[in-house]
Amino acid sequence: MFVHIWRMRGRKKKGGAYEKFGLQVTLPALKKIDGCLDAHFIKVFEARKPEYLWLVFWRDKDALEAARTNPSWRDQIKKFEAGKFYKTIPLELVCELLGSSSGASANKSKKAKRSRKGGKSNEGEMTEVAEAGETGKRSNPGFTPPTAEGE
Repeated sequence: MFVHIWRMRGRKKKGGAYEKFGLQVTLPALKKIDGCLDAHFIKVFEARKPEYLWLVFWRDKDALEAARTNPSWRDQIKKFEAGKFYKTIPLELVCELLGSSSGASANKSKKAKRSRKGGKSNEGEMTEVAEAGETGKRSNPGFTPPTAEGE
């Protein structure tokens, strides 16, 4: 199982609109994408300025990659960018889930892991996809926001 994580700093005046967009548009759109197992839209409670996290759980890395080419995902990106909800380009991480307190786990046999990686295990893999500083410059042209998007 893979987890796609976004951290976004929002604009103060757009916080309410972004929360509505996330709850009414993005979450339902994510549910419809094949391979999306669960999604969580989180507001950072103690942040001085609006800050949000998205945790989107995918069946596997292939499902996440397929979602990125899904027309619904692309549509969400356009809507997200048109809303101008963010102050800085969001941080985006792709992580492999190794286990959880609920018993969910991405642990597969070592043989399956070796076959995916050409004989090498990818246990503990965590790949940073994109990170942008306060300048707002994109460090990865494949950046996708957290909307049936990505972020």
